[in-house]
This record gives sequence, C-alpha cells and structure tokens, in this order.
Amino acid sequence: MDQHLYYYSQRVQQYRDLLNSPDKMEKQALARLSGLPAFQNFMKNNSQLSGLFKIPGSGAGVGTSQPLPGLQTHAQVSQQVQGQVSASGPSGMDAFQSKLQSAQSQLNSYKSKISQLGGGTSTADIPDFRPNEQKTKTLWHRFEYGANFQTTHTNYYYPIVTDFGLSLAYNLGHGRLVGVGASYKMGWGSGINHIALSSQGVGLRSFLQVALKGSFSATGGFEYNYSTPFTSYQQLKQLQYWTKSGLIGVTRLFR
Repeated sequence: MDQHLYYYSQRVQQYRDLLNSPDKMEKQALARLSGLPAFQNFMKNNSQLSGLFKIPGSGAGVGTSQPLPGLQTHAQVSQQVQGQVSASGPSGMDAFQSKLQSAQSQLNSYKSKISQLGGGTSTADIPDFRPNEQKTKTLWHRFEYGANFQTTHTNYYYPIVTDFGLSLAYNLGHGRLVGVGASYKMGWGSGINHIALSSQGVGLRSFLQVALKGSFSATGGFEYNYSTPFTSYQQLKQLQYWTKSGLIGVTRLFR
C-alpha cells in the first residue's frame, strides 16, 4: 500500500507540473484523446463542443435543454440511495452513516500518507522502501540517447579519421542502465593535400551500468569491431575480420 501511495503521489506531482505548463498540458491531453475512437467520432460528427451537451441556443440540439440519454440525474441518484437505505430496515440509516464515516476516515488516512510521502509539502522518505524513479515515466521517457564524435589528427592540420558513434540505453531504475551502441569510422585521406573519403571500420557494442554507492558504479561492456578498411557491405559479413573485446570495471562520476 505504501508503494502504491508513493507512486500515486508522484503522478499527482506530474499533473501539477502540467498545470503550470499549459502548452504541455494541451499537447498531452490532445495526444491521449486522439487515440480514443469516441473522441475521433465526436470530432467527425460535431463541429462545436456545445453540440454534444445540447446547450440551448448552440449547434446541434438548438432549443432543447434535455439531458443526455443514459445519464443519471441528481434526483435519480438520491432516490436510489434512499431506496437501498429503506430496504435495510429501521437501522438502515444508522448503518449507512456508520459506513460513510468509516470511508471518510479511511480517505483522510490515505490523504495523510500521501502528504507524508511527498504528495503535499512534505519530502519524507518511505521506510524500508526504495522508490523506482522510472516507474511513473512512460516507455519513451525511460530511454537515454548518446552520441560520440572524435577525430584523430595528423601533422597536416587535417583529421585523418573521424569516429561517429550513437548509443541507446534503457533506464531500469535504481541507477541501472542497459544499452547498445554502434560506431562508424570515416577516413579523410593522408593530409590536406590528399583528401579522400573512405570507410575505415565499424563497431557494435553492448553495455551495462549498475549504481553501487554514491558516485561509484559498476560497468561492463562487450564489443565487436571491424578495423579493416572496406568498400562494400558484403565485406562486413566476413566474421574473421571482426575482433571481440570485453571490459568490466568501476567508474566514478565527478560533478
């Protein structure tokens, strides 16, 4: 229950942040509504929002103030509640009030816990529970992207090789990352007077990072590198020219 309350409070905080950013809130609402068949059908058949609710003097349903079919009125709900209370006998009202007070007390208890877990103004931690900061994020927001660009210079004031790299990591939470990457080596020739573009190699890698304590993390990776110049994709299929390498170690992040 504590875990559910904590993650609920985190979602409430996200909605509060959206309220402070009207543009983001509008985009989020339209993105969710556009996927609903009912909303698509409504936008197709109605030119005004007021036409759906049949407000007098607007769009469809002009001149009528009848409620939408199937919706219960306040009087109908009250009549239904009174009928159930009366069916319970003379003590029905007392039992109803007792259950209502019990539900209100339980609701107040949940509100108090949410406030203690950070849903209100408190920032208290949950005892014996380590929250996963990625749990309340969508799938796409859990991905982390990386890029690498480096060159090897010569005495001719021109880079001889440029290495382009891309990586994609999935955040598992609690400081754990798992991902893949790829790189491509482009050759520029032997100098400023001998410029010639060429493919000097490619690389594929996978990696894993696990937070240990503080700024320390355990890291591991495995790579396949093709370090021979090539002119066609068919050459890359020759597995004997690929070299394998692995790395395991501990890293520290300095801020």
